[in-house]
Amino acid sequence: MIETDSMGFPVVVEDLDADGLLALAEESEVQARAAERRKLRYVAHWCVLNPALDDDPAVWSDAGPPAGGCDKRVGGEGTPAVRPFAAEQLGAALGISTYAATQLMSDVLDLRHRLPRTWARIEALEIPAFRGRRIAQATTGLSKAAAAYVDAELAPIAGSCGARRIDRAIAEAKALVDPESVSEAEEQAKSSWGVTLSHGPVDGPGAWAGTSWLEAAGDTLDLTRFHDLVCEVAEQLRLDGDDSPLEERKARALGVIADRAHGGLDHPNGRAGGGKTRLYLHVNMADLDSPDAIGTAERLGPVTLAKIRDWLQHSRATIVPVLDLGARRALDRHDPDERMREQVVLRDGHCIFPWCETDARSGDLDHIEPYRDPDDGGPPGQTDPEKLAPLCRRHHRGKTARHFRYRRNEDGSYTWQFPLGRSYLVGGAGTFRLT
Repeated sequence: MIETDSMGFPVVVEDLDADGLLALAEESEVQARAAERRKLRYVAHWCVLNPALDDDPAVWSDAGPPAGGCDKRVGGEGTPAVRPFAAEQLGAALGISTYAATQLMSDVLDLRHRLPRTWARIEALEIPAFRGRRIAQATTGLSKAAAAYVDAELAPIAGSCGARRIDRAIAEAKALVDPESVSEAEEQAKSSWGVTLSHGPVDGPGAWAGTSWLEAAGDTLDLTRFHDLVCEVAEQLRLDGDDSPLEERKARALGVIADRAHGGLDHPNGRAGGGKTRLYLHVNMADLDSPDAIGTAERLGPVTLAKIRDWLQHSRATIVPVLDLGARRALDRHDPDERMREQVVLRDGHCIFPWCETDARSGDLDHIEPYRDPDDGGPPGQTDPEKLAPLCRRHHRGKTARHFRYRRNEDGSYTWQFPLGRSYLVGGAGTFRLT
């Protein structure tokens, strides 16, 4: 294996001793910081090239940009505004989502205009870009004066301490600058309270394996008490003969607590009724008796028929007819019916904008060619699966405002055209740059 050192000379990695290898590793860190610095510089100039105009509309995304409600103000107080939908082209060029590009723009604007000391240390390669971005994200909601105070406190130590110390220093600096903000933050933090159920891979993409995550954010005392209850139930399971590892028993304890909340056990498999769950399962009915057959849980991944049978045994299931995803039929109205919507959602699965993975069920169905009211001369049959595509709300708005356009290809992929001449192909294999 041949690499190049900081002086441009080739180095055979296998010929290095331990000291030489560590020296090369240190050089690679400097090179990585320089590469990230270049990216931040490019993003900073992209913001300069896309200043907001007075007549630009405010455009909200589904999740909202990092620092506020609309694209024109993506950074904190004191940062220049940028044009709406500037993040789309940047994100496509970098191969990241629109939200990630918006966050990157926000961080760079905050560093350049609100955290100059931290920015100077990034420029000098004294701290990595990710640490500077962490400070930017933690301070974007502060006033410019408060951000300057945090910048003065943290910039000298950001290269010599870990993330926890940085976070603690930010919190302490906020309290010193504005003591009342601590009380306000406690109230504002309640807006983030909630319980979220998410499903994803355990061991990497494609390895969901029937496991999900339950995340809760709430009052510290309430959650501590609930965790204590979970631990008590987990210990009782051990005393009852369950020899599983502690964390597995704690996870099982959640089901026991749910059973108690629903009035005890009333099913042979030890599960209580009363809960409501919506899960889209795709199963070949001919495989139901096969012990080794595999089905699919929509949005999740492959799942054994044994697991599906276990879920369905004491649940109310709705069986729908198999849909022909290639079927063609047209409606003489703007909105598709449920069957057509289901066909398009199942066909594409997610927003078909470059690098966007927003689930199709939570987005809109867009008329690829703008819909024209029949009373205004619009042709019949405009609402047709081949003329519809799923877009998340933000990218639907951007397309409607003609910031970019796209077409559906015969093979079911989509070709997007951006204002600066770049084009992208979106299909089952992902997003690819064309021109």
